[in-house]
Amino acid sequence: MTTAARYNRKAIMTAAWEIVRKANLALYGFRVIMRRALKAAWANAKHERAMEARQEKQEQASPEVTCIQSEIAILESKTRWEQPDYARIGVLRAALRAVLSQ
Repeated sequence: MTTAARYNRKAIMTAAWEIVRKANLALYGFRVIMRRALKAAWANAKHERAMEARQEKQEQASPEVTCIQSEIAILESKTRWEQPDYARIGVLRAALRAVLSQ
């Protein structure tokens, strides 16, 4: 089975046609608009598929992994890091690698 067979091609074409209807065909031409719309629709479908896979993987993760990942995300979202933060992120990443390798 090819990669395209796993995607909902009807939904992709519908999304592409929505983009085409909103575009200025007189300015760019149908072929250019349709090409860009299809690329955007396929990219969106692939992104959605990747996000679904990531969410499924995260749901299957153990609570310990989820806790460590959330602490890492909290640290990485800080705008200003202090010296203890650098040490903490190193410890958390090492702990995450250890848990994932088991």
